[in-house]
Amino acid sequence: MRFNLWEDCNRVPLTELLSFIVDNRGKTVPTAPSGHKLIATNCVTNNTLFPVYEKIRYLSEKTYQTWFRAHPIPGDILFVNKGTPGRVCLVPDPVDFCIAQDMIALRADESKIYPKYLFAVLRSREIQQQIYNTNVGDVIPHFKKQFLDQLLIPIPERSIQESIGDLYYVLSVEEHIPCHKGVYPGNGGNRRDRTGKPWYYRNSKR
Repeated sequence: MRFNLWEDCNRVPLTELLSFIVDNRGKTVPTAPSGHKLIATNCVTNNTLFPVYEKIRYLSEKTYQTWFRAHPIPGDILFVNKGTPGRVCLVPDPVDFCIAQDMIALRADESKIYPKYLFAVLRSREIQQQIYNTNVGDVIPHFKKQFLDQLLIPIPERSIQESIGDLYYVLSVEEHIPCHKGVYPGNGGNRRDRTGKPWYYRNSKR
């Protein structure tokens, strides 16, 4: 019997699957000639596992210690809110950057969802389309934080979450998503199998 992740699983609002959200938006952070890296939305792309350092700015130690509400930790998921809403990357270990405007960091509640699975699903065509449909703003697209609970995440059994999450992570590390056969930049990393089905379709003897 064919198992379809999007049709056969209960869906849960994204916000119910998180333990914390790092949100430093609201005011402009003061920058410095050197120091701690401050990344912007251009550094977050669905074609790389971790952020890229392009046109980054820097912060003083004092700003790093006192200005921010919170900082991302390894395994958090960066989520772009403005300009290119829905782009996501993982936070590496160690963390050597800060985030401020136009993005947040999502921290999965590991008792409810496998973090790498959540990362993979957020890049799926279905979730990316949900984000696109919810964008506001004609000139600069914007995804409001309060819309996060409208993103419905399918929740299969834990073993399936781990299989999907680990496979997606390994492929991302080894093949650098855009170079891997069957994975197309800009579509949320939707790898397809030999039948043309998305990677999250599985055969199951349920």
